[in-house]
Amino acid sequence: MHGLERRLPGLTRGEGVLECGFDRYEPVRGPIPERPRTDHNPLDRKEYLLHVVRRV
Repeated sequence: MHGLERRLPGLTRGEGVLECGFDRYEPVRGPIPERPRTDHNPLDRKEYLLHVVRRV
């Protein structure tokens, strides 16, 4: 879905519109997918606050 959404402006010369909707949940088969954190862990309060303060 995201790949098509990124390619749509080039495919339609900026005139295309993409509409989508949620269909259903499905059980995960095989190994459960994992993704590493992309932000800081709010459960580690000291580390988290150090990074939040640096952004401000």
